Amino acid sequence: MLRALTMSATAFGVVLGLGALGAAAGALTAPALARRYGPGPMMLTALAITPATQLPLLLASPGRAWQIKIGAALFLQLACAGAAGTTQRSIRQIVTTAGMHARMQAVSTWLTSGARPVAALLAGALGTWIGVRPALTAGSLLLLIPLIVLARSPIRALRQMPDPPAVPLPLPPAARTSPPVLPTPARTDDARNDQALGGETP
Repeated sequence: MLRALTMSATAFGVVLGLGALGAAAGALTAPALARRYGPGPMMLTALAITPATQLPLLLASPGRAWQIKIGAALFLQLACAGAAGTTQRSIRQIVTTAGMHARMQAVSTWLTSGARPVAALLAGALGTWIGVRPALTAGSLLLLIPLIVLARSPIRALRQMPDPPAVPLPLPPAARTSPPVLPTPARTDDARNDQALGGETP
């Protein structure tokens, strides 16, 4: 945007600000959208819109009109990301048992945050090798992968938030404090014969 489209620093900041507003709007409206359309269809729609929002950036040329289109597309793109991301994180929190929340969130954060430096290096190398627009086109095509994964999963038909996993009922205090029952040693056949003959049982 700064080099190929000769966008000014002010316009660049405004475009990025619109994207941040879109992310906030998507996160705030996600619960209402999930209740109305179902979390599965809502996330599927958001992921289907996201690749299309790359088109203004891929087709743009220098000029104020394209700057406005890129800003609107970025607003919509991050609104979809915010709505889908908020909903999928809510589903994960619901279906994860209470003792595994921290581990689940740690794994998710490690996967997403840990992939960013690697993705940045690969994107930079690809942009240097084949050019900026072809690299952006490849990135736009990669945005289809989450859509395909969700479309092939049962979550696509999820019409309401799932129920949390059943929590086992705690034992009553008497059961928790009662002494353990010791097993009675098995009596051998020789011991039973000795008792039948009047002898003592060892």
